[in-house]
Amino acid sequence: MTVRESGQLFTDTHDSPRVWTIGYRPARQSAGVAADSGATFVTALYDIGRGNWTGWTRGFETYLHHFSVLLKSNLTLYIFCEVKVAHFVRRVRTRAQQTFVHVLPFEDLEFQVYRQPIKQVIQTDEFRKDNGMLHHPECFSPDYIILVNNKISFLNTARAWNPFRTTHFYWIDAGYGHGLEVFPANKATAWKPEKLLRMTRTITYIQLANLTSYHNKTDLHKVRQGPALSGGFFGGDWSAVREYYHLYRKVFRACLVENIVDDDQNMALYTYFEYPALFKFEQGSWFDAVALFS
Repeated sequence: MTVRESGQLFTDTHDSPRVWTIGYRPARQSAGVAADSGATFVTALYDIGRGNWTGWTRGFETYLHHFSVLLKSNLTLYIFCEVKVAHFVRRVRTRAQQTFVHVLPFEDLEFQVYRQPIKQVIQTDEFRKDNGMLHHPECFSPDYIILVNNKISFLNTARAWNPFRTTHFYWIDAGYGHGLEVFPANKATAWKPEKLLRMTRTITYIQLANLTSYHNKTDLHKVRQGPALSGGFFGGDWSAVREYYHLYRKVFRACLVENIVDDDQNMALYTYFEYPALFKFEQGSWFDAVALFS
C-alpha cells in the first residue's frame, strides 16, 4: 500500500514502515473526503520510561495490557506508535477490524518543538512557587507534557489523512478503561457514537466536575484538584477538529509565554475559557463514552 502525504510517498514495508494497515478497505473517494457519517477513533502509545520514575510509576507492560483490551474492540482505529508497538498491534488486531497504523518516532511528534521552552518553564521560580503539583508528571516530565498535549496533533493528522473517509474523529486513550472492556468486542458492526455524529462544528468532552470552582481559581496549573474534563475521550467533526487544533496550539503557546505548562485536560479547559462556543460537555465519569454517546 502507498499513501501520499505532503508530496511524499510512504510505502507499507516491513524494513522501513511508515503506514501499516490491517483489514483496511479504502473508499473510492479522494483522500480527505468523507463518504458518509461515521467515526475514526484515534489513539497512540509510546514508552516514555514511566516504569523507571520514582513516583507515578507504571510499567509499559501495564500499558500494553490495557491497550490490548482496546485493540480487541471493533472500533475503527487510527493508531500512532513506534515500530515495537506496531508489531504488537499486528499480533492483536484481526483483518476483520479496520486498523490504520501510523508509525511515527517519538522524537518526531509535533509538540517536540516545545521541549526546550517546557524545560525552561518548569525550572523557573515563578512556576515552582506555591505549586502543589510539582510531584505530578505534568510538572516534572517534559516527555509526559509533550506526549499528552500532542493528542490534538494526532487527532488533526488523522483528520487530514482520513483513510476511512469518516465525518467525525475522536481521540481515545490507548488505556481507556484501564483493562476493562468498555467497548463491545467481536461485534460484526463497529461501535459508533451515534449521538455525536449528529453534531457539527462542536468539540465534545466528558465533564467530570462542576466548572464553577475552576473559573474562580487563578494558577490552576498549581492547584491539586481533580480535572474538570476527561482527556480520555474527546473530538468532533472534520471542521471542528481542524479549528480546535489551531486554537489549542494558540492557547498552549500563550501559556508558555506566561510560564505555564500543564496536561491536556487543563489545556483543553483553558481553550474552552477562551473559545466556549466550540465546546459541548456531557456530565459523566471517565469511561462513560458508550453510555453517554451510543
